Amino acid sequence: MRVLLLGPFEVRDDEDRPIRIAGVKVRALLARLAMEPGRVVPADVLADAIWDGHPPDNGANALQALVSRVRRAIGTARVEGRAPGYRLVIDPLDVDVVRFERLTAAGRESSELAALRETEALWRGPALTELLELRFAADAAVRLDELRLDAAEHRLGLEVAAGNDVLDELRVLAEAHPLTERIQGLLIRALYAAGRQADALAAYERTRDRLGDELGIDPSPELTELHLSILRQEPSTARRRTNLRAQITSFVGREDDVADLTERLNTARLISIVGPGGAGKTRLAVEVAERTDDAVWLVELAAVTDPEQVASAMLTTIGVREVGLLDPSAGEPIDRLTEYLAQQRVLLILDNCEHLVEAVAALVDRLLGGCHELRVLATSREPLAIDGEHIHQIRPLPWPEEVADAESFPAVRLFVERARAVRPDFALDASTAPAAIEICRRLDGLPLAIELAAARLRALSVGQIVAKLDDRFTLLGRGSRTAQARHRTLRAVIEWSWAPLSQPEQELAMWLAVFPAGATLDALDDLDLLTDLVDKSLVERSGERYRMLETIRSYALERLAESGRAPGVRERHARHFLRVTESAEAELRTAQQLGALARLDAERDNISAALRFAVDTGDAELGIRLIAAMFWYWTLRGIHSERLRWTRAVLEIGSRLPDELRALHGVLDGLSRYEAGAIEDGMRAVTAGLEIARGSTDLPTGPARTVLLVAPAFLDGAGLSASKWPALTGWEHGMALLLSASNIDQLSTARSEFEAVGDRFGLSTTLQSIADDHMLHGDLAQAVTALTRAAEAFEELGSPGDAAAVCAELAIALARLGELDRADAALARARRHMRAAGEPGTAVYVRLASAEYLLRSGDRKAALHELDRAEAGLARTAFGTRVRARSAGFRALIAILDDDPTAARRVLDAAVKSSISAGESVSGAQPPDLAMFAHLYAALTVRDEPTTAAHLLGAAAAMLGTADRRGYDNLVAPAERAGAALGPEAFSAAFDSTAALTPTAAVEFLLAHATAAQQKP
Repeated sequence: MRVLLLGPFEVRDDEDRPIRIAGVKVRALLARLAMEPGRVVPADVLADAIWDGHPPDNGANALQALVSRVRRAIGTARVEGRAPGYRLVIDPLDVDVVRFERLTAAGRESSELAALRETEALWRGPALTELLELRFAADAAVRLDELRLDAAEHRLGLEVAAGNDVLDELRVLAEAHPLTERIQGLLIRALYAAGRQADALAAYERTRDRLGDELGIDPSPELTELHLSILRQEPSTARRRTNLRAQITSFVGREDDVADLTERLNTARLISIVGPGGAGKTRLAVEVAERTDDAVWLVELAAVTDPEQVASAMLTTIGVREVGLLDPSAGEPIDRLTEYLAQQRVLLILDNCEHLVEAVAALVDRLLGGCHELRVLATSREPLAIDGEHIHQIRPLPWPEEVADAESFPAVRLFVERARAVRPDFALDASTAPAAIEICRRLDGLPLAIELAAARLRALSVGQIVAKLDDRFTLLGRGSRTAQARHRTLRAVIEWSWAPLSQPEQELAMWLAVFPAGATLDALDDLDLLTDLVDKSLVERSGERYRMLETIRSYALERLAESGRAPGVRERHARHFLRVTESAEAELRTAQQLGALARLDAERDNISAALRFAVDTGDAELGIRLIAAMFWYWTLRGIHSERLRWTRAVLEIGSRLPDELRALHGVLDGLSRYEAGAIEDGMRAVTAGLEIARGSTDLPTGPARTVLLVAPAFLDGAGLSASKWPALTGWEHGMALLLSASNIDQLSTARSEFEAVGDRFGLSTTLQSIADDHMLHGDLAQAVTALTRAAEAFEELGSPGDAAAVCAELAIALARLGELDRADAALARARRHMRAAGEPGTAVYVRLASAEYLLRSGDRKAALHELDRAEAGLARTAFGTRVRARSAGFRALIAILDDDPTAARRVLDAAVKSSISAGESVSGAQPPDLAMFAHLYAALTVRDEPTTAAHLLGAAAAMLGTADRRGYDNLVAPAERAGAALGPEAFSAAFDSTAALTPTAAVEFLLAHATAAQQKP
């Protein structure tokens, strides 16, 4: 829907059909809402506007009646009632007044002629024509008319400066505003620019006389100076000379580039716009030139092949004879060019200099030295490299990562505009936006490539274009018939840059092409050759890495395949990254792990390419060594799917391996089977692999050693104990202790080992286990200390999922201590990490922590809502069973606090039955969950049966091996209440009688209690 106020009041629907709005007051209401689209306009403001300051006694009812009429006309959802008034639900740009104001502001700020032209096109007559009897409309109309005049003055000034013929429009405006000097000055300037000096002087005389007769003042200094410049016949006020062609397509994006270059041209005399072929260098130069008042000459050098003809080509373009009619003989073209350009202010655009760069550089250097008013804007794929040169590197047009707001990104906007030129019905919507974004990404945001792709929409859908981008040079093999040959196809664009390269430059480019993630200097042999490729815009530097645009890389890979050397180059690449990964793997377990992680993050695609080579060529040894080197990185980053995918692909090769890799092969095979669901087969294979390792005198060396050490942890079983490998020290000793620790002393030793080597992951994981022990024994303050340091270490490591979980656990400990403000801050921290991680399991854990915080804050209803969200976040997996058990405990606790024992028992009975069923046997259930249920049953029975409560508390201790003092139940305090009811000796006797049970017997006792409770009337 559109609301039009710049002229007769009009409303149009989504198909641009007029909507009838009957009644002046109804129109006034809609107009007033439209003047603040999307914002709530107070009811009293609306009433004042509609009834012109005199609303009826029943104003609220009358206003509601008008609102109902508006809703019937345009749709109920379009007008929302929100305190203290109403709002019109509409895109602000669909209200012509808002569009006019924004375009005017943008056009004035950037001197964008197209925007200012559009502002004038929005007007269909005097603003708010039918509502001028109302004060609000009359005031708005006066303001809008003033803004329209100001925009017109600014626009016409730009039109005159650009040499456009706007005399007829200026005459009408000047006649309407005879005493406005700016408008009269524009008319005078336009007359003179059109070659009508006498008319321009006469217009000045008329303006001077009117100012004197009617206002008694003289013309302003600016108008007087304009008069004198005309008398002196200065060229600056005449129509500029240029050979720039009018552009027939819109200019999309690059607004920042245009602004920067326009500003820099005020001080810099030579600017080279440098970038790869198809990036839009020429169009950018033309757009910048359109904003200058100087004479502009565009010299196209692509067709010039002889360096000696550069100066002649310039003279021919400008239209200057090399030899004067009366000159006796020809001189040097450069002398004639310098003589001509020295007499005037000129902006010279030298387009496509790369193939003549040395000749152009020498010529420009001489011209700038002899022509003090000359400025040069060069476009090239490499700089001219002369003194005084300012380099402007043109970048690809940006594209979005997400679909939301995609058309606001220049690359997508360009694609859409060019697509609509060949398919007017093309729309960017949920069905086309992902493919459009993918096209822009795969084509590196190169304008020419995007335009060629958009042209294919005549015959293909966006999805079909994406599918064919692997063969992009065939897909984009047709362009405009009138374009220069090197711009008609994507292949021609790249070949224009490739052909002049030397053989060593081409070889380096082909080597770099096998690096999908770019390369660092240690992978590149010749710095001088690399610098040449960067200068020629075939390679770009991004931080410490050197990359190719994907389009250039695809072309170089084609050339590599044609050369027959691709297998050898790919093997060299794979061996390089084997060295990189094995070196980084050792650092992952030290204080240097952050740097090692960052390197492997950056090289991830390159390492995948190395693994792909190993799989494609059946090199099992290379593949399994790469898997081992990446195993701990994948673990630290939580990249499980990639680890499994490559591990399975390498294991399927099936080639023979050296003896030192047999144990590693067996363990990786077992882990793969286990994680695919073959639990028993997987555990047997891992055990067999570990037995092979134990049969040797020591663990293997290198990354394989790490895999063998930590593999059992992936099976949810005991890890390698330190006693089985007595020679372990440092990180390895700490990890062995962490995986097999049975007491706090072992965990403390592991913590010391990780602190000594600087491993944040091992330290954080150990601190979590230490915090669990402190929580179990009721030392919440020590648990907070351990969790605080663990969270900091995970944050340093860049593991948002782990950091979120630890911060959530920290919030729980703080909430149980009663420090709710600190718990709230820890939860906020957890949510930030949760959003960064984007993992469902992490979100569930944070919501459980939030539920406990809300419960302890007194908002039980909100706590229950968080529990609902947590349970809805996971399918019925093993982790989901634990979540539901913990959630059930909270629900039972809330019911107890609400004094609803029946509801609490119902929840606990179902939870006990579900937990034991999920464990497949009594011994397989989760002790921490069942211990919690026992404590909550005790809270329910302590008032009437304190001895039974003490028995339940003892059974919980038997399940855990110690009394459960985690604090989740401190709001109902079953142990304290039972002790007070029974007395110390009786409580201890009852507690100890069940605490001495085996864990299995304790679970059976709990189950019997739950069953007996269900049978009670």
